[in-house]
Amino acid sequence: MYFTVNGQTWKLLFVGANDVELQRSNGTISLAVTDNNDKTVYVNRNVHGSMLDKVLCHELCHVFSFAHGLHIPIETEEIIADFLAT
Repeated sequence: MYFTVNGQTWKLLFVGANDVELQRSNGTISLAVTDNNDKTVYVNRNVHGSMLDKVLCHELCHVFSFAHGLHIPIETEEIIADFLAT
C-alpha cells in the first residue's frame, strides 16, 4: 500500500516477525519501523486489531516528522509518537 504525506510517497509493508527490517541497531526487534531512507513503514504482520491501530498511529508520527523535515531528538519523538498513539 502506498500513501502520500507532504508530497512524499511512502509505502506500508507488512513483514514477518523476525524480518531484518524490524531489527534495531541494538539487536532488539520492534513491532514496526519507519525508514526515511526508503520511505517505507515496516509492520510486523502478526499485529492486529487495536494494537495495529496504535502501531500505525505511532509510525505515522514518524512519517509526518520526516515528511515535514522536523528534527526532533529520537527520545522525544518516541514520547510524542507514543502519546499520540495512545
